[in-house]
Amino acid sequence: MGLITRTCSLFGFALGLSACIHTVPIYPSMAHSPASGEYLSARLAARENDIDKAGAAFGRLAGAFADDPVLVRQAMFYRLASGDIPSALAYAEYILEQNATPQIAAPDDDAAGEEGDLPVAEPSDDQQSDALAHLVVAAGAFKRDDYLAVDAALDFDANTPLIASVVHILKAWNTFGKAGATAGLAALDIGSSDLFIGFHPTHQALMAEQSGYTRLALGAHENSAFGLGGPVGRRAYGAFLERSSDEATTRQYYELISTQPGPDGKVARYGLQRLDRGEKSDAFSQVTPAEGAAIAFYAFAAFIVEEFAAQREKAAALGANVGPPRYNFPLSLAQMSIYLDPELDEARRLAGIIYNLYGDHSSARAILAEIDASSPHYEQARVEIAAGLSAEEQYDEAFAVLRKTIARDPFANEARFAMANIASRQENHARAVSLLSDLIGRLGEQPMQSDWRYFIARGDALMQMDRWQDAEADLKKAVDLAPDEPTALNYLGYSWAERGINLQDAFALIEQAVEADPTSGAIIDSLGWAYYQTGDYHEAVLHLEQAASLEPADVTVTEHLGDVYWRLDRRIEARYQWERALELMPGDKQANKIRLKLANGMDRENSVTMPGK
Repeated sequence: MGLITRTCSLFGFALGLSACIHTVPIYPSMAHSPASGEYLSARLAARENDIDKAGAAFGRLAGAFADDPVLVRQAMFYRLASGDIPSALAYAEYILEQNATPQIAAPDDDAAGEEGDLPVAEPSDDQQSDALAHLVVAAGAFKRDDYLAVDAALDFDANTPLIASVVHILKAWNTFGKAGATAGLAALDIGSSDLFIGFHPTHQALMAEQSGYTRLALGAHENSAFGLGGPVGRRAYGAFLERSSDEATTRQYYELISTQPGPDGKVARYGLQRLDRGEKSDAFSQVTPAEGAAIAFYAFAAFIVEEFAAQREKAAALGANVGPPRYNFPLSLAQMSIYLDPELDEARRLAGIIYNLYGDHSSARAILAEIDASSPHYEQARVEIAAGLSAEEQYDEAFAVLRKTIARDPFANEARFAMANIASRQENHARAVSLLSDLIGRLGEQPMQSDWRYFIARGDALMQMDRWQDAEADLKKAVDLAPDEPTALNYLGYSWAERGINLQDAFALIEQAVEADPTSGAIIDSLGWAYYQTGDYHEAVLHLEQAASLEPADVTVTEHLGDVYWRLDRRIEARYQWERALELMPGDKQANKIRLKLANGMDRENSVTMPGK
């Protein structure tokens, strides 16, 4: 087997590494065999994030070349990411038996991208390379409550911060299973100073309650809910308060998180309803070692996705070609979490989100459809299912999903919002305004701060209908509700700058938005456009070029850059940008304006863009 070697960077936030030598098998012996086509099919599927197809293809190759540790590991990795845990477990056990040492993640997962892409994290150290196989075998042992087998699976040198931190929590839950909650709690506190302990309060709280240490559990739950515990930590804290605290304290907590959109708000509403009925939640009161391990896998998966997305955004802001999203490692952790606790809806949603990001909407639907209607994550799961259907232009089906969600839950405002967004995507702005007006009418006389999004969306739809005065009122309302929200500030400021009115106030709002979010291409574009409207084209072009580098696929940003090039007498560059804007498929109204500029320049057509962003 020949190898092509190239250097690649890693996201050290997760694995504590900064560089690797990336090896890509080329298998010259396959060149004239049927397996070569299978191998190319597997690599193509990996490149396109078709996880199921890649897993099946690598599985067939591993069956034909069982002595090739790279192919076996690829098969394990993609079977795991696709949720086929039994197959992944069989490969993982074989890998450990053979003491093979290629990489933790599929080499081709990164290699399939172009040179310059931001790669997925893959450690090159031999001990790290077996880590995922060890974790899979440990998950299988947790599932069958075989704590001695968990001990054996976790007996390896996990010397990267991420893996070592996961393993430490898993070992604590294994001790919990072998020797009880108090022993597990003690094991959680023992560890290296190099461990990441941000998730420890969640597990400490869950173990402490079962050990009878109520005060310790209370403090740990607070640290989890207001720290890095995420949706699991916030949900668990509320349930704990219902069982162990007074009603006033519990109500105060639920009222605090009730202002949040999405699942946190649902958790609060369900909790307050239980209090009104005199009931108490038993959620997270008797967590098993397998369920504790599931929470650990989920927490680290969500952390990696969030941090990696932030890194991709920063890299894009610096002009790097980040390539397609690669979240296969956290997807694998999420799949192990679902395997260990099928009712951990937070993990299901995370996996569904990753599938939707990959464009695999059918897999997203399958995994999200398992979330029960009683779950606080149900509405958001249905919104994400509808988003996938909408991306496939199955609009009627998307509306049907959302209507059923609203029929089941009259408080499902996120579903209503999603319906309006789909209507806007179809350029049915009158329907979007109607849906949003119904939603806003349900908010009462004092909308919450998070409701600014609804007013921005209706304002945008109204502008598309040339109802500027009504739109302006909505945009002002959004800023009143959320005076520090950069999107709201930018939207109103941009809309004024677009019309050449209130320019001083427009500059103030946009500059405040830039200060709050300096890496947003849309906001930088607005600043450039405000300068454009004052006739300062030399200052405008600096900001508009920066915006175009941050948002190369944004129609309006691209069009604006063409406009300022024209004003600077850079006519060839202007036409190039307008042609690019048309390739980005703007709406009909905007496309017609761009075509007029391509035909006549801007001497005759001075209305240069569509209002609204």
